[in-house]
Amino acid sequence: MLFATFEHVPAYPLVFPLFYGAAIVFALVMARHLRVFAVAGPSAPFGSVPRRLWGVIEYALIQTKMFKDPRAALMHWGIFWGFVLLTIGTANIVTGGLVQAVLSWPLDGLLWTIVSALQNVVAMIVLVSIGYALFRRFVSRPARLTYSTDALIILGLIGGVVATELLAQAFEIARYGEQPGAFIASAIAGPLNGALSPAALDTGFAVLWWAHIGLVALFLVYLPFSKHLHIVTSFFNIYFRKLTPRGELPAMDLEREDATFGLRTLQDLGWKDLLDGFTCTECGRCQEACPAWATGKPLNPKTFIMGVRDMAHEAEAGVPLIPNGAAVRETYGLDDGIRPDLLAKPIVDTAIPYDAVWDCVTCGACVEACPVLIEHVDKIVGLRRNLVLEESRFPQELTAAMRGMEAAGNPWGLPRSTRTDWTRGLPFEVPTVAELATAGRLDEIEVLYWVGCAAAFDERNRKVARAFATCLDAAGVRFAILGQEESCTGDPARRMGNDYVYQILASGNVETLNRYGMGERTIVTACPHCFNVIGNEYGQLGGAFEIVHHSVYLDRLLSSGRLRLAADGVPARSVTYHDPCYLTRYNGIQAEPRDALASAPGVALVEMDRHGRNTFCCGAGGGRMWMEETRGTRINHERTREALSTGADTVAVACPYCMIMLKDGLADAGRGPGTDDPVSIADIAELLAESAVPAKRRLPVLQ
Repeated sequence: MLFATFEHVPAYPLVFPLFYGAAIVFALVMARHLRVFAVAGPSAPFGSVPRRLWGVIEYALIQTKMFKDPRAALMHWGIFWGFVLLTIGTANIVTGGLVQAVLSWPLDGLLWTIVSALQNVVAMIVLVSIGYALFRRFVSRPARLTYSTDALIILGLIGGVVATELLAQAFEIARYGEQPGAFIASAIAGPLNGALSPAALDTGFAVLWWAHIGLVALFLVYLPFSKHLHIVTSFFNIYFRKLTPRGELPAMDLEREDATFGLRTLQDLGWKDLLDGFTCTECGRCQEACPAWATGKPLNPKTFIMGVRDMAHEAEAGVPLIPNGAAVRETYGLDDGIRPDLLAKPIVDTAIPYDAVWDCVTCGACVEACPVLIEHVDKIVGLRRNLVLEESRFPQELTAAMRGMEAAGNPWGLPRSTRTDWTRGLPFEVPTVAELATAGRLDEIEVLYWVGCAAAFDERNRKVARAFATCLDAAGVRFAILGQEESCTGDPARRMGNDYVYQILASGNVETLNRYGMGERTIVTACPHCFNVIGNEYGQLGGAFEIVHHSVYLDRLLSSGRLRLAADGVPARSVTYHDPCYLTRYNGIQAEPRDALASAPGVALVEMDRHGRNTFCCGAGGGRMWMEETRGTRINHERTREALSTGADTVAVACPYCMIMLKDGLADAGRGPGTDDPVSIADIAELLAESAVPAKRRLPVLQ
């Protein structure tokens, strides 16, 4: 008989109404959460099942992203997996011993013995992990954590559930004899057996056993109201994660008459955005990674996501757990729906301050850091879209850049006729695509060099364009540029929230590139922002292009032997490389720029503390290039400080924005050109161009 397993438990059948009643409350509260989800817009697609399932294994079960902080990861891993494995015992209790009966059948009970031993071990692991969690909250107190009563309640409930289960087993063994496999409980039972009377052991066992079940029921009832709900929602959040490239913002249909542009209220969010809110663990990794928060700005990606969750919770206020039927609503005039005024509440200045919306540099550090794959940046850009396109509410510094892009095709508002000024004085021809097309020589083009606005109009970045063209010419690459037909890709406008200007610019570029058949050729650019938007976002407007970042292309030329370098007269230098956010974090390009630098004569690479996917932003992305930093310290100053701390004499970059920001940072730090102890800044192409051997000067290879 199944119930015989619990013959020593007084009033055992009461387990069923207690546990399953709590489970029903849990289900009803979860269903009420889903009623808020139902008013949100559509969200993540359901395709790519194998890839999604592997994501659940990698991020939810193995928890790979947690291990960027190993000690916290081991603590969380111990609590999570210990608690999961201990639910086997709880499942056995609430099924009348069915689990034990099934596992005891094969191998003459050996399997259940192993399970019992494993449960004893993980119980100790959980208790030690909870002890460390409490130490972090009361002693070491990391700045990134959210310190709340809720977290302490959850830790107390988990610790109570585990401790009472283990101690109840120890009292039962002390009173009624050994249980196979329960070696830790048996060790605890030894002293109890000699110290307490049988009646005291019975009482202790009964109290602890029922305390365990009571805490399990309380945990089930409390969980849907707690931030610890992420133990349930994280699996779904990871499964329905964004699978499109991280650098691809959601498309906007500006032609829809009933469209709400961007995000304003809960109803404008997708249900996956709300799920993000309920999945936030409040670990603060996004906060710690955010360059705006680190430099004293009001933007905190953690509190933003928590604010979305709080708005969803508030929208549930007054909604009953059990919806009223139609007859009840008609008879008594009850309305148990979500209040319209709560759904219409703006997200800006409720979940996130207005200023914080514009502090974001869209670097993606928060998304990279999040262990449960919450998407912060897409939401912030969505808020900007609404502020710009519907409310015309944005920092006035952006007006000139927006007008410049719309009228002149570049954020500086400079004449299109000056786009090719950087080519003057070069010892070789830089043809335009139009010239080659007119001459019937379009097929000669090996690559199209997408120059970008910064390299065309910013004096410092014009040197980068000349250096890269020099490398192409030295490698014998047949290339051309669009010249005056090139226009801003629209990336700054889109990240500012002005998708209208972005679509004008992007559609024009797509039409130009398609007209010349550039979908069949390789496009190369030195700007990670151009690289990202052409490669990841132009597809939304019918543009399918192969685009390569110049650092990758240079590395290919070096590897193939087409680009050769000479060490004569090149000084030795220590170089620290700054990873651009849109190149490394958004598009995963880390090795190629370093490989190209390693090929440069005299270069010794020294890494900054934050590099690769954990790079720290220069401060120019998301339209911040055209805005002043009036709060906190400047982001480029913080990154410059980190670069200078390496002791390198050269800062290498692979992005025109980074060039401008770090050049200014070095000047502000008193380490720019003309100072007593200058640190130079150079693009990868410049470091290679100074030692590139022109193809026409190479000796012929003897056969």
